[in-house]
Amino acid sequence: MLSRAFAGKEGAMQHFRKIAIGEAAENAVTVGIEQNADGKVHAAVWWPAKGDVDGDEVDYDSVKEAFEAAEAARALHGFAEVVVTLQDDVLWRDEWGTIDPATLTDDEAFELARATEAMRDA
Repeated sequence: MLSRAFAGKEGAMQHFRKIAIGEAAENAVTVGIEQNADGKVHAAVWWPAKGDVDGDEVDYDSVKEAFEAAEAARALHGFAEVVVTLQDDVLWRDEWGTIDPATLTDDEAFELARATEAMRDA
């Protein structure tokens, strides 16, 4: 339901790129969503050090609050996007937005192309 989805930039429903657990997202704020032993779903927000910005991590009991904090950190620190990592795909809720199909970032596409060309030249 679109009206219940998390509204971020310009109030639009958010679309997120999912990354694997442990994958580094160099120019992104990451929201990690997991379920604790009591069955409660909670989230952590973190980002890497970038320029004069220190890396940080904060835990949230509310996933909605975690997304709001992640978007604020993205805008404040100049990161390109907010990405998501899930302990289990069944934890995702439509009210948080949508997860886009796996795509490469511009940097990842460049690295893939560079590596392919290097292999051809070898």
